[in-house]
Amino acid sequence: KFNPQKKVSLRQYVYNSQHLITSMMDENLKAVTCQLCSQPYTDPRTLPCLHSFCLQCLLKEVERQSEIECPQQDCNNKKGPQDELQYDGSQEESKHDDSEEGSQDDALQEESRHDDSEEGSQDDALQEESRHDDLEEEEIKQDIKCPACELHVSIPNGQVSELPQNLYLGFEARVAQCQLRIARAHEVPCDACIAGSSGPSAGFCCQCLQFLCHPCCEHHKRNRSMHCHNVVSLGTDVTREQLIPSKLPAPFCSVHGREMLNLYCTTCEYMICHECATTDAHKDHNESIEIPRIAASSERDEIGKWIADVQKRMQEFNTAIAVNREVLQQVEASEKKATDAIRQEFEKLYSVLKEREKQLQSELHNLIQCKTTRLGLQTEKFEKLSQDASRYLEFASKLLQNGTDHELIAMKQLPSTQLKATFEGMDSEQPVPCEHSDLTVAMETDSVLKELYNFGKVIDFRPSPEQSIWEPMSSAIVNTEYVLCVKARDSLGQPYPHGGIQIDVMAELRPIAIDHQQSSHGKSENHRDGTYTITLTPQITGPHQIRITMDGQHIKNSPYDLEVRKSKLDYSVGLGNPALKVSVTSPLCIAIHKNSGDIFVGSKANCIYVFDKAGVQKTTIGSAGNGLCQFNRPCGLDIKRDVLYVADCNNHRIQKIYINGAFICTFGRHGQKDGEFNSPSAVVVDFNDRLIVADRGNCRIQVMRSDGSFLVSINPPGVNLSNICGVALDVQGNIHIVKQYNNSGWINTFTPGGAYLSRHEIVIEPTAIGIDVEGYAFVCDEETMSLQVFNSSRDECGTAVKNLEIPRGIALDKGALYTVTYRGGGGYLQKYSLQQALTVDPSRWPPTALTM
Repeated sequence: KFNPQKKVSLRQYVYNSQHLITSMMDENLKAVTCQLCSQPYTDPRTLPCLHSFCLQCLLKEVERQSEIECPQQDCNNKKGPQDELQYDGSQEESKHDDSEEGSQDDALQEESRHDDSEEGSQDDALQEESRHDDLEEEEIKQDIKCPACELHVSIPNGQVSELPQNLYLGFEARVAQCQLRIARAHEVPCDACIAGSSGPSAGFCCQCLQFLCHPCCEHHKRNRSMHCHNVVSLGTDVTREQLIPSKLPAPFCSVHGREMLNLYCTTCEYMICHECATTDAHKDHNESIEIPRIAASSERDEIGKWIADVQKRMQEFNTAIAVNREVLQQVEASEKKATDAIRQEFEKLYSVLKEREKQLQSELHNLIQCKTTRLGLQTEKFEKLSQDASRYLEFASKLLQNGTDHELIAMKQLPSTQLKATFEGMDSEQPVPCEHSDLTVAMETDSVLKELYNFGKVIDFRPSPEQSIWEPMSSAIVNTEYVLCVKARDSLGQPYPHGGIQIDVMAELRPIAIDHQQSSHGKSENHRDGTYTITLTPQITGPHQIRITMDGQHIKNSPYDLEVRKSKLDYSVGLGNPALKVSVTSPLCIAIHKNSGDIFVGSKANCIYVFDKAGVQKTTIGSAGNGLCQFNRPCGLDIKRDVLYVADCNNHRIQKIYINGAFICTFGRHGQKDGEFNSPSAVVVDFNDRLIVADRGNCRIQVMRSDGSFLVSINPPGVNLSNICGVALDVQGNIHIVKQYNNSGWINTFTPGGAYLSRHEIVIEPTAIGIDVEGYAFVCDEETMSLQVFNSSRDECGTAVKNLEIPRGIALDKGALYTVTYRGGGGYLQKYSLQQALTVDPSRWPPTALTM
């Protein structure tokens, strides 16, 4: 076995341990090999993700990932970061530009040809480093995708050369190369001489990491800067520790040549030599110049602290990994158990079906046997009656035709008596079959198949926090109570099928950059149907985080940043000029997609126009008609999770369409029954995915599930709901409608469950309504052609926008108000900034659960 402490001659160490050392060196070399060029590191630079690559490799990678277009539009020339680099062939260029894969020895020999025979490889490396420092790199790309982990990381000032230089990794690469040369070469050439001009090496400099011939060894001893180097004769006994030094020598200054970088300027944040400290660049930095050991001590302490913290967390994660693996095994065992249970249940079902098949076959056989028996007996009876009647008829007919009076009298009325008896016997029987031939099997296949289609259910015993959802708020008002709704989901993202399991759901409203003791903790309520409501009241203003956890794990969209603001906004000053104004053909309604910012506008042209957030039209959805994705006056729009809901007014239905135009379904028809419509004029979707539909022609509001199934109709006695023009929801989920009645306008308010709350008269002709986070109502007024604002008490606050054409639709989203107006065949889409407040889509705020 190899003993590194044993005293052996260097050549014996090389020859006798060659195979062992080679395998060890190969592993060491892999750790110091650049992943881009597959060669040992040369001037390695470290990215923020802590992956290191050669400087030249990174320059080429930046050029590959992003090329600079010439500012002249007519010029097709492109340039990259290396267009500015002009320098002689160096060991980096020869190594990185070599497309042929040679042996490690060839690469090392090629490297040795560029070493300075007089000064040593360190001086060459320093000169090469100096050349690179003088190169001007163009500021091309501020970030780069790491070739190893594909993480986008930033480049300081857009210059790759300003990335941290990994001196440790560079030194380790040179050490590994020396070890490899020792292990693989029987005759090691001199590194300092020109190739072929000297004999084999006689010694090894442990500081320069060079193999030297006899003349070069003598030169090392006589040279003033290298006479103190430890040159080991290859014929002496050395240990491996003597052969390869363990500490990296201080690098030399690229400006002052022989001076070593023994000082650190904290102002400039880089190493300098004693000569640099006396220059003008550092003459005022005397108090900030210190030795590297002192400068590095704080960094060592910081690294040590984080190492301890990370190791502590690693122990927790290692425990979690062990638990995960145990749970994984349990999941696999549960899968086998559940699979066996499914098979057994279906085997039972199959056996029951087979048994039922036998029973039906037996019932069929008994029925057929009964029918055939009765029909056979009836047929025999009919045949006997028919035969007797035929015989009596034949006898009586001959007697009547050929017999004399004396012969007839002599029969003593026997023929007539028999004929009468035969007739009475035939008359007592119905000459129809006693059984019919119609036979069928009533299997009720459709209903059974429907039940079988839904037969069985795989139940995730506990919901998945990662899949469980809530819809974040955009902003909140201080000292205002909010109710959040959490919907539990299983691991597949499906609604949690049952309740009753006690799950710890918590919410925390944590101020950012403030003591966490001022956090507001929500009160959670388990409805035992897979939903939870949490009541939160922010206590202070400023930026906050909402943190919602389920069994200690964050659910989807948690944590979430939230701005808590003061209340009492002032909209009386108006909203000024529109930030966006786009021509649209006869617009009727509007909705905003929350994630993309795309704008959807329903038009009298019986289609839906789609604009991006800059107002550029992207596409058109639908056409005129009553088919799928066809419209007849689309009067109302709302969007929820990439699904567009359309109130198709004159087709008396609601259409459900993906935002890319793909049809999903349609529900409703013309009528007055539950789930039927008469000219629906508006639709909104709340947090529970319930559709609130303004059924204008039927003077009512219908609440439906997203699949179109009916829930409840809102039409309280004594409340007139004729001519409903618009519907909106506030942050509590209350339903607000605007309607025209008796040459005036009204705002009626109902609870999420449909209970009547209030009615306010507004002396305008409303066409649409929107509610902001504080309950302010924005109402489109057709009479004054303006946008009016009413506070939560429905007192008029002023005119938000004047001099509109006929306003038809309104939408609030992310600090902006959108409206559509039309006159004649034209119209506009307009966007206004709400500088006074951030707004929130009311459907993102959960209402109280509907009880029926």
